[in-house]
Amino acid sequence: MGEQYQEFLAAGADVVAIVGDSVEAACNYFAKNRLPFPCLADPNHEIYDRYNVETKVLSLGQRPGLFILDRHGIVRYAHVGSQQWEIPANTRVLEVCRGLPCTGSA
Repeated sequence: MGEQYQEFLAAGADVVAIVGDSVEAACNYFAKNRLPFPCLADPNHEIYDRYNVETKVLSLGQRPGLFILDRHGIVRYAHVGSQQWEIPANTRVLEVCRGLPCTGSA
């Protein structure tokens, strides 16, 4: 998503990554990979648990989750992969973002 971040902004979307690791590990990863959007650490997996994104042994770690929430906090798109590499294409995510109404306040 980093390379298409400006397209997400143009679609009216905010991008936030949530990492199920320590603040230090999350900061190190984002600094090393120079991603342009904010990252939140979730070391106790509170957010992961709220959205039912579980760690599975057969997934080789944390399963990937991608959620699109509208301006009112309603989940409009949800995808939880069974393996780390199973995430939707950016084109699909942008399509969903562009289809959301832009009314109301954030």
